[in-house]
Amino acid sequence: MAEAAYVTIAGDYARRIRNGTLPGDAQLPSHAELAERHGVSRSVIRQAIQLLCNQQLVRTVPRRGTFVIDQEPVRQREPLDVELDDDVDEVRAVAHPIRRAQLAANLITHYQLRIAELSGIRQTAIEDAHDHGMSIADIGERLGLSNGR
Repeated sequence: MAEAAYVTIAGDYARRIRNGTLPGDAQLPSHAELAERHGVSRSVIRQAIQLLCNQQLVRTVPRRGTFVIDQEPVRQREPLDVELDDDVDEVRAVAHPIRRAQLAANLITHYQLRIAELSGIRQTAIEDAHDHGMSIADIGERLGLSNGR
């Protein structure tokens, strides 16, 4: 199943922010420019920006634009910096139901962005394998995607 365009776009920008390609305080292009660049509607861009805001990677300033939040030090900003099972157990243990719901939503967003990043890595690896002479059928078979899977 293909992931939503806004998740893919947010994952791309999250990767660029985390690896420093987009430094703190850098301004992202306007929603209109991003929509044109990615061939999607402005509503898709708004959803992608919202995912990035939820992850505290960008902030929006009304009538000024969207800006990258300085990621130094990243680890202090992560509220749940442990393995997935531990993350889920930690969220489950929060007594206040609204705070538990907020933490669960933040964790979902975090993992959606990570999945988007991993999807991009996988796609690049598949394209690299194809560029090096592997057939799409062979790639699919090696990834366990053939025979109706």
